[in-house]
Amino acid sequence: MKTTIAIIAVLILAASTSFAQEERSLIRKGNKAYEEGNFGKAADQYDKALKTNPAEVSVYGNSGAANYRNDQFEKSVNAYNEYLRTDLTDKQKAEAYYNLGNTYMQANKYKESVESYRNALKLDPTHDRSRHNMAVATKIMQQQQQNQQQNGDNNQQQQQNQDQNKDQQQQKQDQQNKDNQDKQDQQQQQQQNDQNMSREEMERYLESLSQKEKETQDKVQKAQQAQKRPLEKNW
Repeated sequence: MKTTIAIIAVLILAASTSFAQEERSLIRKGNKAYEEGNFGKAADQYDKALKTNPAEVSVYGNSGAANYRNDQFEKSVNAYNEYLRTDLTDKQKAEAYYNLGNTYMQANKYKESVESYRNALKLDPTHDRSRHNMAVATKIMQQQQQNQQQNGDNNQQQQQNQDQNKDQQQQKQDQQNKDNQDKQDQQQQQQQNDQNMSREEMERYLESLSQKEKETQDKVQKAQQAQKRPLEKNW
């Protein structure tokens, strides 16, 4: 029984030693890649080391730095937040918050950046880099707010101009429609007048024909009467 327990203990120790060696090897590879400027490879090695031994808290800081330099800001933020959950001194936490603030700033999240720098200064009031960067982030954030306000005012003015132009175009269209309608009414009235004149002319023409017919009949009647008149005899 004792022999079995001893064998198990040896196997556990051997496995632990093997994992520890693998972890240290991955960290060394990550550090070497980081020094060579291969930040993506460094981040991969640190992630593998953390999977091997999640309790190796210092690797979270390394992972945050490598992902930051590799422009993987979301991964960097996650790594620094994990690092801040570990047992750190106030100065270590202040430095971690400073790095977290830099990551947020690069990700254009200035509100979160200012908050991170503020946390760093609470833990270490002498952390001048946090104080300086917080001032920079605050200024950028204020400038953004001013730009948003100005853009809002410009958009409102643009909308007003569009509405005004739309009203003017509508008024112009209404006036054009009215002019067209007036012109059409005038044309219809002119056509009606032309029709009326034609009718009057027709009536005059018929009256003239009637008068001529009457005159012709009068002549015929006179001629007939002349023929019926008796001739006088010369005796």
